[in-house]
Amino acid sequence: MKKITVFCSSSQQLDTHYYEDAALLGRWIGSHRCTLIYGGSACGTMEVVARATKECGGSVHGIIPERFASRNMASNYADEVTVTVDMHERKRLLLNESDVVVVLPGGAGTMDEFFDAYVSRKLGYIQAPIVVCNTGGFYNPLLAQLERCYADRFASPLEVGMYQVADDAAHCCRILSRLFPTLKNENYEKE
Repeated sequence: MKKITVFCSSSQQLDTHYYEDAALLGRWIGSHRCTLIYGGSACGTMEVVARATKECGGSVHGIIPERFASRNMASNYADEVTVTVDMHERKRLLLNESDVVVVLPGGAGTMDEFFDAYVSRKLGYIQAPIVVCNTGGFYNPLLAQLERCYADRFASPLEVGMYQVADDAAHCCRILSRLFPTLKNENYEKE
């Protein structure tokens, strides 16, 4: 069973298309009987991806800091919940057993997680591919800044290979299917 770490948002005030993309990704994870590893919150796209994964037959592992768990902010969709001391431990655990990392649109915390995964992969601490889901061009400014880093030689152009960019969740799911061609979609196997 593949373990897919998803970095995403706890915001409850997003445009609908962000929730739709989170649900689509969750359905892919669940229907392929994978394990979602994520931030464990009962809010925002975190809750949406967890619910969709669970409803489609996948398993869900939430990793949440004690500060949020103690406020009853953990999702009820998680089959397993790991409570961490702080955000640093949470990020480390989110990456430790991951077969792939997917970065959905999100705020500063999500971008921090992306850069932690990026640098961890660059330095060889993790091997997991990273897929940036650029729904609605959300990450265009960030990707342009990275291009500037490569152009001005603050980073090697070879680092572009540290991540793949998907236009939206459907494209992200196609990338996941290419990364894991042996995974079967359980919904289609029943037909």
